Amino acid sequence: MPQPGFRESAERNFNDLDTDGDGFLTRYDYMALAQRRLEQTGVRADTPEGEAVVDAFLNAWDTHARALDTDRDGQISKEEYVGSFETLMRTGALDAVLTPISRATFAAADRDRDGWITAEEFGSVWSRRGTDLTAAFAKVDADRDGRISFEEFARARRDLLIGED
Repeated sequence: MPQPGFRESAERNFNDLDTDGDGFLTRYDYMALAQRRLEQTGVRADTPEGEAVVDAFLNAWDTHARALDTDRDGQISKEEYVGSFETLMRTGALDAVLTPISRATFAAADRDRDGWITAEEFGSVWSRRGTDLTAAFAKVDADRDGRISFEEFARARRDLLIGED
């Protein structure tokens, strides 16, 4: 059974993914998301880090298209997305898509390549509108060591996606 607010969370996620606002998710939207992430982090697409970001988003599209495009028309409507999102969570398919995106995004943000995201680096990848970055960083930094590990980042991204933020 969906948790309270689950539908609202799934709808918010759909709206975040629908980059052109046409009411459908397509491969174009996922490529646009990858491009946006590259611009935010200042990473070029022709670098290993950039290629990893693009590959992660396009693999997410492929997985979502297989799992969520129930009428097989090459696009995912909001109802298809919201109606199938719980299944993605329950089967582990959500984590299979989200982990590579989180890993690639984390690597792109970790500009000094020290294996941690600083508060400054965090601002390039935490892009939810209206977010107080200082408060968000403090919340994600679960062990309060002043830096974010991949595990902390991945957990926070997942919690944000499923509405446990």
